[in-house]
Amino acid sequence: MRQEDVAGLAEVSVRLYGAFERGDYAATAQVVDRIAAALQMSEAERSALHVLASRQDPPRRLTRLPGNLPGEQGQALRDLVSCSPYAAALTDETWTVLHHNRNMSDWVGGWFESVAPTDRHLVAYLFSGHAEASMPDIRAVRRAAIAWLRYQYARNLSSPGFTDTVERLLRGSPAAAELWSKRELAFAPHLYPVKLRHPGTAEIVAANVLFAPVTPRVWTYTMITPPDIAPV
Repeated sequence: MRQEDVAGLAEVSVRLYGAFERGDYAATAQVVDRIAAALQMSEAERSALHVLASRQDPPRRLTRLPGNLPGEQGQALRDLVSCSPYAAALTDETWTVLHHNRNMSDWVGGWFESVAPTDRHLVAYLFSGHAEASMPDIRAVRRAAIAWLRYQYARNLSSPGFTDTVERLLRGSPAAAELWSKRELAFAPHLYPVKLRHPGTAEIVAANVLFAPVTPRVWTYTMITPPDIAPV
């Protein structure tokens, strides 16, 4: 689209829109919303545009979470995770682990027990020494995970504690902070492949992660490994 096209759809002047593209115009939230609508941006992309336009991170709060969301983590979900033959966990919308099974604990080398409950974050684990030793493609996984976390963050701007969770992650890992500063924004399919190092033979094997929301505030995480791999 030409600048004239976007400006017309957003109902702003071509000169103003040109200045906006160059970063020379401090647009109001309403103007940013009109431009985002003209470009048919998703909710996450719209939020990212607000960050860039206002130079604020975290971005402007645009929405509020409804007050009648389902419960945080029912016993049925906890039992489902506990009984899973795979490494599995429940997380909140920030991807902080609320509950995990023994297989998950064994697979990450007891890492979740070694940190405070508020620091039991799936992405934070990826920046640990254990993850680096276990996952041969850890750099690609980290980059993708930070981009997914940015997407999830943009969709939950009013979520209590999300900003604190992100800040703790970035303070704890310069590598995570560097990736976060790239402002990549994406989310892969809920089932996606990963490579792991076999805990017994060190052979590189293929596995899958199933990561899906149960409610807006609760997610399930399951590491589906080959049958011959048992947690150590």
